[in-house]
Amino acid sequence: MRLLRDTVLREAYDVIVVGAGLGGMAAASLLAHRGLSVLLIEQQAKPGGSCTSFRRKGVTYDVGTAMLYGFGESGFRPFRFLLNELEEEVEVLQHSPLMRMTFGGRPIIFCADVERYLQELDPLFPEEHDGLRALYRDLYSLYEHIVIKNEVVVPPSELSHRQGLRQLMSGPLKVLRMQRLLNTPTRVLLDRYLHTGEAIEYFDKLCSAYCYCTADEMPAVLAATLFLDNHIGGAYYPAGGAQMLPNRIERAFERDGGQVLYHALVDEILIREGAAYGVRLTDGAEIYAPRVVANATVWNLYGKLVRPEHIAPERLAWAAGLEPTFPSMTLYLQVDRAALPPDARPWEVFIENRSEIDSTDLTLYINSLVDETLAPPGSVSIMAISPNLEPWPAPGSPEDGGEAYLAHKQAAAEAMLAQIERHWPGFSAGIRERLVGTPTTIERYLLKNGGAVGGPKNAIGQEMLKRLHARSEWKNLYLCGDSTVMATGAPATVISGVGAANMVLRDLRMPEYEPREHPRQYVRILEAPYRRPALAPGELLDEGNAWLAAAQCQGCERPDCVAACPAGIDIPAILRRMEAGNWTGAARELHRRMPFANLCGTVCPAAERCEAACYRRSYAGEPVRIADLLRLARREASAGERGWIAPQGAPRPWRIAVLGGDLAGLSCAHYLALAGAHVLLLEEAHEPPVPAEAVADLPGVLLPGIHHQGGCTAGALPDTVLGSCDAAYVAALPWRKGAELALRPGAHVLEEAEPGLEAAAAVGAGRRAAHAIYARLCTALC
Repeated sequence: MRLLRDTVLREAYDVIVVGAGLGGMAAASLLAHRGLSVLLIEQQAKPGGSCTSFRRKGVTYDVGTAMLYGFGESGFRPFRFLLNELEEEVEVLQHSPLMRMTFGGRPIIFCADVERYLQELDPLFPEEHDGLRALYRDLYSLYEHIVIKNEVVVPPSELSHRQGLRQLMSGPLKVLRMQRLLNTPTRVLLDRYLHTGEAIEYFDKLCSAYCYCTADEMPAVLAATLFLDNHIGGAYYPAGGAQMLPNRIERAFERDGGQVLYHALVDEILIREGAAYGVRLTDGAEIYAPRVVANATVWNLYGKLVRPEHIAPERLAWAAGLEPTFPSMTLYLQVDRAALPPDARPWEVFIENRSEIDSTDLTLYINSLVDETLAPPGSVSIMAISPNLEPWPAPGSPEDGGEAYLAHKQAAAEAMLAQIERHWPGFSAGIRERLVGTPTTIERYLLKNGGAVGGPKNAIGQEMLKRLHARSEWKNLYLCGDSTVMATGAPATVISGVGAANMVLRDLRMPEYEPREHPRQYVRILEAPYRRPALAPGELLDEGNAWLAAAQCQGCERPDCVAACPAGIDIPAILRRMEAGNWTGAARELHRRMPFANLCGTVCPAAERCEAACYRRSYAGEPVRIADLLRLARREASAGERGWIAPQGAPRPWRIAVLGGDLAGLSCAHYLALAGAHVLLLEEAHEPPVPAEAVADLPGVLLPGIHHQGGCTAGALPDTVLGSCDAAYVAALPWRKGAELALRPGAHVLEEAEPGLEAAAAVGAGRRAAHAIYARLCTALC
């Protein structure tokens, strides 16, 4: 194994997945479920991409994806398929009705029942009564063949021969018609049934809302799914926030042995002789795998992740010429509930300009109306989003963060608020908190080029089969995400991930994922409105209620609790997993930096360290109960092998001496043994001198590669043994002189611990020493 970026990695993986958006997570989790070793690499601190949430002062805001399809028992249901395959339970809330659109000043309620919805349209378009129903009958006929008779779990470009033949035989004439509709604009289909400009404008706006395209751009074959599936399959929201969905997929992934490397940005996909063989991170570290899956936009792939010298010029030009979806502007608001109309819906859409897409196409997601967990009583959490076609600076450019940028940001936000105010007078006076995200912000955090949230438009000319496929033009490089065949939207990107996983499995001659009957359904639909149970102050924590205490963590971008921890434990990463019931992942993350997990919350003075620095104190008066939660996580970490990092791969030829068997020495020995080194641990006592609380961790710390030799003294080291060592770590200063005398000439490293370190700091010092020794020995061998 390798010690890299303060973590432990395998020497190589079966598959590396770049990007932990929903497409990448689907591919990674399904491959791990088949038993492959998978590393998922993500630049952010959590999974999900645009399907994530963040917290401020006890309020949960969804980053982007805030309304999800695909969980229902019927219709297009990729999430239900994925969760059933992973055997991972997720709780969701269903929206009924789906949404309200205010179109030209007239409200339209989107009911689940299609006829009731059409009755909403009748007063707006009285001349279209018969045409609307004829249109939806035709759309349902298409939908029945596309979705109901042939459940879509992989992109059409990745169907196996058997699946493709089955579809063709089930309705060859309808297949031919679908192919024709791929090149037919939706406008042509609308013109067949509708006769007034107002009705055409309305459906044009629906196209842009669902697909970021106009009716003249969107292929007619998509209309069946986009116009009907929300009625048939329903719209849903993960209980507890959008973040809970990727957190649950991550739980399945880590339970199946998958590993995630967060805070890491891939700079290049390594290609040799036309085949991918690994990745290089921005810090220069290389990680190897015979297969790579990239969940990236086409513009980040061509010329960036894959260097230009590996790309034909015409393909570079093709990628550069694709038209993106529009950039977006977002507001994150906490608002008094009284500032909203009593009948406000969780999904509100305001359309002012009926003839073209512009910044007045404003959508409000107010999911705290169905999930009261997201905001304190008396207030709601809102994400407002609209197109913004104005020029914005690139992240990190000289203009980013400058006075002109900040003024532009403020003006755009005020324009959005003024529009809401026109519909809901008094709204602005009820705002308690306001955060603003520009297209620059979206690109910075989500790597969406120019802030285009949907990748390339799914328009005729660059639609479906003319987009990237799961199998790329480079051998062993596979693709998923919103630049691939299935295109925009969370359900579509999940399907793209299934397609990428299947291509890997097909090449490995392993069973692929196909539609099937699942003996158990893992999607639980809860009643709305929903609020999580309350955790009483001082309530004793156990495995049944710890997730509620963990959910109080705000997941700070620059967590002071981590900075205050002497061992540098990533506390938010552990608590995020505990909130999702991911005990295996939480224990593994704890052991990544703290092999003596039993010290957490016992010997280590949390009240003076992590809890004293906790951001929650600033608004709630009390910190997150970090010590209590880590004590619970450590129980899982101590339960057998499930929470421990297991050594992998062949041993290294290194012999390393660790002098002194205290916490620093034992920690250094543990990490070096994980890396495959042979470690000689010398100590005066016959048993390692550790605090009583740490004794229970010793079986997991003392790996087979560690030879513990008690009864040694600093002045009488066994030079015949030490003389063959490549390096030494002096865990206690009295050993230094003896080490200098006994080590063989040319030994590469002599690290030593600082004197008088407290327990957690000693563990951190030993871990850092192991990483330093590993790095120097690797450099020396090179």
